[in-house]
Amino acid sequence: MLEITSHRNGEILNHKHGRETADALLIEVRGIADPQSRVTVNGLPAVRCDREFRAEVPLKSRINTVTASAKDKFGERTQSIVLVWDKASFKRYAVRIDDNCFFMTDLARQKPARLFDHFYLKGLKAVHEKYGSKFILKCFFRNDHDESKFTIDQVPSTYRDEFEDNADWLHLAFHALAEFPDRPYQHCTEERLAHDYDMTMNELIRIAGEKACTPPTNVHWAMLPPERFHLLRERGVKILTSSGFMSNRIYVDGKVEDLKGGSCDIGFFYEQDVAHHMLAKRCFYDPDYDLFLSRSFFCFNIDTPAEIEAKIRQEDAAAAATGCEMIESVGHEQYAYPHYMNYLPDYFERLETACRIPAELGYKPVFFQDGIFGNPAWGK
Repeated sequence: MLEITSHRNGEILNHKHGRETADALLIEVRGIADPQSRVTVNGLPAVRCDREFRAEVPLKSRINTVTASAKDKFGERTQSIVLVWDKASFKRYAVRIDDNCFFMTDLARQKPARLFDHFYLKGLKAVHEKYGSKFILKCFFRNDHDESKFTIDQVPSTYRDEFEDNADWLHLAFHALAEFPDRPYQHCTEERLAHDYDMTMNELIRIAGEKACTPPTNVHWAMLPPERFHLLRERGVKILTSSGFMSNRIYVDGKVEDLKGGSCDIGFFYEQDVAHHMLAKRCFYDPDYDLFLSRSFFCFNIDTPAEIEAKIRQEDAAAAATGCEMIESVGHEQYAYPHYMNYLPDYFERLETACRIPAELGYKPVFFQDGIFGNPAWGK
């Protein structure tokens, strides 16, 4: 018998989980083993008490392996887990806006004299100027709400310099070929994902320049089989975010039914053990795919300003116990447009609340894809 019980494989730790120095994060690793076994952790003897053991372990790298070993007359057993040191962590928040294609359509057809003459981009800039907020706009290649099925290859490169001049706070990224059909990458082929990603990103780079374009932090519907993850990693993706961890839904006779077990379909098909960890601590590292995971806990086109504020303050209070210092705000572009069937007149009030409350609570604006969830301490 041997089990590390204090930490799970893939856990992300910071100064709230141990004693941090310039060179290491010192944590206490605890577990259980047969009382008569000799236990070491990373080669050093552990302190024993009946079945329990504990040892102080320094994490000195971004990615660390911790190995417990128990040896007795029957042989030797070992368990190794991977732990991440989020060095010099600080409170930070990111804003992800999905489903962007309306503003691209307007840029091509309305041809505003300046990029931020467009009301949507102007609204984003106003929030940025107030709170320093940073936005990643996840884009479709095709506008399915347009009668002619507009595609972004029609957008001129006229605004490229403006995009690049504002790349410190505004990024464009791939989301999907189009909004419909739903769940486009749930069971996709490698060829389909690679084609859609590369075609969309090539156009975004042409429109906005490389400085203003970045690898995405998820795909449409947050559905992608793990065997396709390597395609994203090869293209620079380091983080997958979703609000759907713990969600497993199927369609039965045209209705959605929630399943209680199995994997999370809206959540990149991760197993329930990962989902439960994400529910409690909001972040995770998958050493199998070298990908970080983040759970977003509200969507500003679903929640009202009052609900957004309450959820952020609640999560901030919970961070004292969990140690999590990251918040991600999520929304969708189309709700800002009066011609959209589900238009929200208070769209920018919701967005501003999602940025104002973190700022009041001491969170700094970041891009999650930089470093570890926006923490550049280990480099990008």
